[in-house]
Amino acid sequence: MYMENNYTFDLKDDTTKTMNFDELVRWCCLVEALNVVDDKEDVNTADDKWIKPLAFQKYIDERFYSMKYDLKVEVALGNI
Repeated sequence: MYMENNYTFDLKDDTTKTMNFDELVRWCCLVEALNVVDDKEDVNTADDKWIKPLAFQKYIDERFYSMKYDLKVEVALGNI
């Protein structure tokens, strides 16, 4: 089953990171949330005032199950 798989990534510092499927899903949610913020024109990323940890947590929690389904489909298609 998809969720039992571990995924290994080679990092730029020559280390590897292994994570289970749920951890991968949460990271994908975070990356997507950062892309949403980046797409907004009124966000000044020169300082760190735009960082709202609770908003990111809420986004991840709300998007988790639909992202999990999306990634399961990608795994089934062989894209991951």
